[in-house]
Amino acid sequence: MLAMTANRLSAIRRASRALRFFFIFLGAILVLGTLNNLTHPFPSGVRTVAGVAFQGAAITTKVQALWLIQVVAGAALNLKVLYHLIRLMGLFAKGQLFTAQNVSQIRQIALTMMCAPALWLVVLLAAWPQISAMEDQWVKIMPSFPGGALIGGGVFLLASRIMNEGRELRDEQDLVV
Repeated sequence: MLAMTANRLSAIRRASRALRFFFIFLGAILVLGTLNNLTHPFPSGVRTVAGVAFQGAAITTKVQALWLIQVVAGAALNLKVLYHLIRLMGLFAKGQLFTAQNVSQIRQIALTMMCAPALWLVVLLAAWPQISAMEDQWVKIMPSFPGGALIGGGVFLLASRIMNEGRELRDEQDLVV
């Protein structure tokens, strides 16, 4: 192995370990933030479901349950993304750069991110009767759509495809030499 390649691999491993610890820290902050949001919603006395804010008597048991599902399921999706990022950085920290496991972790990140719009749609459809009663809140639904998660998932899916092509090229090179 050339000295420059060993130096590069060492730098990648160091950076990956640092990122792994950072993602673990983010996971802890996410859990604490979700618990804080569940116990002390902000603003107080308001439950926002699919971008629509419910206050006072409009907060029925169904709205409260949908808000709870939205918050907990959203946090679960974010934790799953962080889990796969932590596993990916762990593989990089071990020096495993172009492997099938890396491709699998990147695909899992993509598919998890693409579940966010489905969660948003399920909550929106479940709250449809309550939202239709809130005539002045309709304009807030579309800005709450998690389009960034959908686009990010597509980018990660493309990245997994590129990583898989790199892995296959590396495997072919190993066979030729």
